Amino acid sequence: MIKSQIIHAVFKLAQKRKEEVYLVGGAVRDFLLGRPLGKDFDFVVPGDAAGLAKEVARQMQGTAFLLDDAFGTWRVVIKKAEGKSEADFCVMQGGDILADLRQRDFTINSLAIRLPDIFQNEKPLVIDPLGGVSDLQQGILRANSEDSLRQDPLRMLRAYRFAYTLGLKIDEETGKAIGRNQKLIHRSAGERVRGEFFAALRENQAAHFLRDLYQTGLLRELFPEIAEWEQLRQGPQYDFPLLEHAFRTVEAGEFILAHIRNFYLPYAQFLEQHFEEVLEEGISRKALFKFECFFHDSGKPHTRTQGPDPTAIRFLDHDQEGQKINTIIARRLKLSRKSIRILSEWTRQHMRIQSLAKTASITPRAKYRFFRDLRQEGLDMVFLAIANALGSQRLALQINLFSDLPDGVRRIKAVGEEILHYYFEEYSPKAPGLLLNGKEIMKTLDLHQSPQVGRLLGLLREAEINGKIHSREEALEFIKNIDISKPLG
Repeated sequence: MIKSQIIHAVFKLAQKRKEEVYLVGGAVRDFLLGRPLGKDFDFVVPGDAAGLAKEVARQMQGTAFLLDDAFGTWRVVIKKAEGKSEADFCVMQGGDILADLRQRDFTINSLAIRLPDIFQNEKPLVIDPLGGVSDLQQGILRANSEDSLRQDPLRMLRAYRFAYTLGLKIDEETGKAIGRNQKLIHRSAGERVRGEFFAALRENQAAHFLRDLYQTGLLRELFPEIAEWEQLRQGPQYDFPLLEHAFRTVEAGEFILAHIRNFYLPYAQFLEQHFEEVLEEGISRKALFKFECFFHDSGKPHTRTQGPDPTAIRFLDHDQEGQKINTIIARRLKLSRKSIRILSEWTRQHMRIQSLAKTASITPRAKYRFFRDLRQEGLDMVFLAIANALGSQRLALQINLFSDLPDGVRRIKAVGEEILHYYFEEYSPKAPGLLLNGKEIMKTLDLHQSPQVGRLLGLLREAEINGKIHSREEALEFIKNIDISKPLG
């Protein structure tokens, strides 16, 4: 805490302004847990929170703005080379700090430290009116009251997010209170739900988080689309109904991502960085991937058909129907255009590797077109296909997982590995440069700018990557031999 530039700046300015300022909430909790403080801080100010926030912003070259008029909360955002930090300054609620803390969400967050104690006392006194320190020591997450959940229903979802990010067990009475008030979650804005939901999916216990949300009823309230999943049989190739398959696909997906170095060592560093990419604020590629693992078959209830034979169950075009459903869900959660595009493409293409696995061998043309269509998202599709296959069977997720697989799963894994090898060894190194550009193609064939030029460039790139042409002269000859009067593939 002493080393924190933000805490130190607020302390000095509070002294200058002669104000009693408290550090509260998550930073105090993380300090007691021995966790890194992170980059988000909450301060309670008895007086002029706006004035203090603006002074902190000026001193630290940040931006201050009103966050919540009802509670008089101001936020300061500080952007530096090492990343973004935020500090919230809230006017004290109630007559004193004890009253303020009692109005918060959970006992473990209803903790405060006077800023002078941080810098002047070797062991700062933690203000703890509700037994939050004891709950932390016992690993318990307890709501301050049922009213606190009703006042801000998002706290019900936050309870499960905290439980999994901090390794806590939800108190029994808190769990019952959430069950009684689950329908109030609809009052929460999509943006706020998105933040809590994807913060939990980022952790390594995402499948358990989703199962717990389902058991308490919150998952069905947030995503009514899953109502038909529980009893939906999928045919003899699946050991589970759709809902259990969705949970197990998430489990398999996050198990593989957690053990990339065990399974895909040659490409591990790149893949780990790939899945850590931040797609938008608060959402990593890894978290969105787990979301897709759960919702990849969302179109099945609307496309299920069954013939006279009870085992002849089909889901024609469920990928396209799922694309529509998942786009609606993503918009409801206020995801960015980029995240919606990726999620939509994943859903529409999630059967593609299964289709490739049905062929005797995969041609270079098929491999090229896989990445031409999906670009780097094709890497995610490999892992989704394997997780989907693993989540269909009763298989134990352990390090020697791939040593003894059913034939169908083994084939999908083999195709996935072949696709990965092609991407890293052939597609990616050769992709950047073309032997001809668009202007040269237009001049050679006497064409005007049109989508046809782009398609010709695609065919040229495909031929170059697959080793069919090696020089500018060969590229010119290749282009001249394409019959542009016919539709281009």
